[in-house]
Amino acid sequence: MIELVDHLSQALIAAALVLTLVRLVRGPASFDRLLAGETIALGLVGLVLVQAGAGEARLYVDVALGLALFSFVGAVVFARFLERGEIDD
Repeated sequence: MIELVDHLSQALIAAALVLTLVRLVRGPASFDRLLAGETIALGLVGLVLVQAGAGEARLYVDVALGLALFSFVGAVVFARFLERGEIDD
C-alpha cells in the first residue's frame, strides 16, 4: 500500500511539474517565469522528500534542504534584478 501511495504522489508531483514547465516557457511576464521556476524547485524538493520517505536514505533530506536554500537565494537575486534592472556587487 505504501508503494502505491509513493508512486501515486510521485506521478502527481511530476504532472504538476510538467504543467508548471509550460507556464515557465509561455510566460507571459518575467514574474510569471520567476514564480514558475520557484514552483518547479518546490516540486523537485517534494519529489526528493517523497523518495526519502519511501526509503531509509537520510541523505535525500539533506539534498532537499540544500535545493530549497539555493532556490530561495536564486529567487531573491532574480527578483532583485527584475526590480532594479541591475545586480549589485
